[in-house]
Amino acid sequence: MGISRSKRQNNSGEISMSIKLINSEIVKSGIISVTINNDKKKNALSEEIKIGMTKLAEEISENSAISVVILSGVKGNFSAGNDVTESSSFSKGKSLIEARRHNRLGLKMCNAWTNIPQITIASIEGVCVGGGLSLALSCDFRICSPDALLWVPEVDLGITYSWGSIPKLVAMVGPSKAKLIVLACEKINAKMSLEWGLCESIDDDPFNIALKMANDLAQKPSVPQQMAKESINRQYRIFNDFGLYEQDQVLLNLSSHETQNLLNNIKNKLKNKS
Repeated sequence: MGISRSKRQNNSGEISMSIKLINSEIVKSGIISVTINNDKKKNALSEEIKIGMTKLAEEISENSAISVVILSGVKGNFSAGNDVTESSSFSKGKSLIEARRHNRLGLKMCNAWTNIPQITIASIEGVCVGGGLSLALSCDFRICSPDALLWVPEVDLGITYSWGSIPKLVAMVGPSKAKLIVLACEKINAKMSLEWGLCESIDDDPFNIALKMANDLAQKPSVPQQMAKESINRQYRIFNDFGLYEQDQVLLNLSSHETQNLLNNIKNKLKNKS
């Protein structure tokens, strides 16, 4: 997949990991920063990034020296979501068995970040769209910049919102607001995100606020913290047992000519902009 990886020791003796299109480094003892670095596409989630993010989450999970993870995107955007301009997007041209595997990469990534034992904070600037929002919802906390825009356009594209995101949305904002976000494709600005409970605060420098929050969290005992996180996630059913069924629903959506036309239109618009 072209994933390049290097590991180096920093001054505190912790390991800093690097994956192509993803930057990661220890910013303070016990705190790691992970940044999606695909700025030419507003940090869209390519197949390579989804696989890399999954592997990185699994590696961090095994590192007991890390207590808190801050997740962000470069150049003023969190993520534009699934990279629909890829030739393999939505498993085009693949056999059914391969399409089902490929179509679950986003869910696998989000599950890895949901299940990570460390505390996770998403620092959100600019666009946080579709699969990008799914990834942000997989974190424990979200800090937004004033220009942050949260949006789920999937229904307008003829597909269902998946990657295990809907149960998380319902747990955070309730059924009615979740339906406005998913069914009506309502765009949510930073102020609405705070009022609806999708983020914890708004600041011109969300990463700095996330770092301050991470510093406080990192001072507390990790084991009871992680146990409490697991209990809360179970209580609100954030471990989504129905995610695999949602991915098959997406494949069913893709059999529709209407959906194919909608997706081709958006692909053409994005290509014309690049």
